[in-house]
Amino acid sequence: MGDVLCCTPTIRALRRAFPRAYIAALVVRYSQDAITGNPDLDEVFMYEKAKHRPDRNRIISLYKQFQVERELKKKRFDLAIGLRSTFSWSEAWLVYFAGAPFRVGYEPDRKKDWRFAFFYNLQVHPSLHEHEVEKTLHLAKSIGVPPAEKGLIVTIPEEEKKAAESFLRENAVDPQKLIGFHLSSRVPANRWSPEKFSDLATRLIRRDEKVVVLTWGPGDENRAEEVHRRVGAGVYPFPTPHFKRLGAIQERCRAFVSPDGGAMHFATAVGTPTVGLFGKTNPQYWGPWGNGHVALRRGGEADFISVDEVYQAVHQIIRKPNENGFVKSRRPGENRGPDSVPAKAESH
Repeated sequence: MGDVLCCTPTIRALRRAFPRAYIAALVVRYSQDAITGNPDLDEVFMYEKAKHRPDRNRIISLYKQFQVERELKKKRFDLAIGLRSTFSWSEAWLVYFAGAPFRVGYEPDRKKDWRFAFFYNLQVHPSLHEHEVEKTLHLAKSIGVPPAEKGLIVTIPEEEKKAAESFLRENAVDPQKLIGFHLSSRVPANRWSPEKFSDLATRLIRRDEKVVVLTWGPGDENRAEEVHRRVGAGVYPFPTPHFKRLGAIQERCRAFVSPDGGAMHFATAVGTPTVGLFGKTNPQYWGPWGNGHVALRRGGEADFISVDEVYQAVHQIIRKPNENGFVKSRRPGENRGPDSVPAKAESH
């Protein structure tokens, strides 16, 4: 999810460079919420990996990928770009079999992958020590496409916004007092404990008169129930069956706290000041993108980050509402993040 969102500034740059072109994206179905409705795309194609299928059937997955590739060939694309920041043979062959005469992507950085290098005929030397957004923009620059706006772009449907608005109205919640927590991360080292989320919520409610909305990923209902039980009044669980619903409530938050992952990037894409909690991942490359965000990391485990550190980061945001650089204006049907550079990671 985060990978796809970090590609959206590059898609914007391509649209600005080729305003009359037909531009499409191919993404794994799991990440569709990050890209569907994107105003810079004419069409979105989706495929499914075996690990995302309920039956995990690799044969069916490959057959469906073949069907998608056949549809792509019919479009007769002139140019195809593999937008991952490092060479991936599985992505490169999808680009190759789409049939475009010009194929751009990063050259392999591992010896064993050089046998697949021919999938790209316009190879780009890897761009090191840059944020993921800059790495994908570098691919576009290699063919003469300059950056446009650098904010992440995501579209939240009106029905999802209405669902979030209804939730706020039913619970009499003032969005100016609303702080969002996302409790889940698929990477164990990036998880923050329910005890610490509970302590943080208690501080914000008692000291700052805020209210807290809880979101979580599949399988983490118990973590949300534990935080709700520990804190009690002032905490509101908000189930999000998909990322569009998550983005709708994030957009209404004054600040959002999340482990590194898709939820964190979604928060920045809708323009909400975000505190990212990092463990295994280096925020230099994957930190929340834009001014006014904070990336926290202590050692290799997010749970090493103290409650006080996160509280101070959130308090810094809510104390200076007019100094975070965010502008939540948008075109009809579009949500945009700030045109800015990544927040400096705070390493501890």
